[in-house]
This record gives sequence, structure tokens and C-alpha cells, in this order.
Amino acid sequence: MKRFAILALGALMLGLPATAPVVFAQSATTAATLTEVSFDVPDMTCALCPLTVKTAMSGVNGVQSVEVDFDTRSATVIFDPTLTDAAAIAEASAQAGYPAAVRG
Repeated sequence: MKRFAILALGALMLGLPATAPVVFAQSATTAATLTEVSFDVPDMTCALCPLTVKTAMSGVNGVQSVEVDFDTRSATVIFDPTLTDAAAIAEASAQAGYPAAVRG
């Protein structure tokens, strides 16, 4: 604490700000480069199924978020298309035992 006080006092005497500016890192992936895709996941039959699907899809490199809706048997995924694609996400769900197909 004494060291900070000495440095701050020295900075003030030199006319410098006593604290360094704080710079927060920005994500390299912006919302403009992300893609949102909805999947049908018809084989979900219990309350634990959506958790399994979400975990499988979230494990794909490039996936930013996954929302699974048990009532509509669907999943909505936001991902970076430079790192993955809908087919890889669907395959991850299928590998977990829940085949998924792009809606529409």
C-alpha cells in the first residue's frame, strides 16, 4: 500500500495521472459475424434430454450459446461460422443420441 501511495504522489508531482487507464479486451467475434440456427430435435422424451443436447452442442468449438426447448423439441444455437457449421453441431447432438436437423 505504501508503494502505491509513493507512486501516486510521484505521478501527481510530475503531472501524470495517478492511475493507469483500464482497457478491457474486446471479443474478436462480434455479433455481426455470428450465425443463429434452429434445429428440430424430435427424440427428446424426458426432462434430462435437453441438458444432454445442450451439453453436446455447446461442446462444439465456435458455439457461443445453446437454448433447448423441450416443449417444442427444438434447439437454437448461435455460433461463429468461421469455426463450425450447422452440420457439425447436428452431428454432435446425434453422437449424444439425439439426432438434430436444421429447421426450415
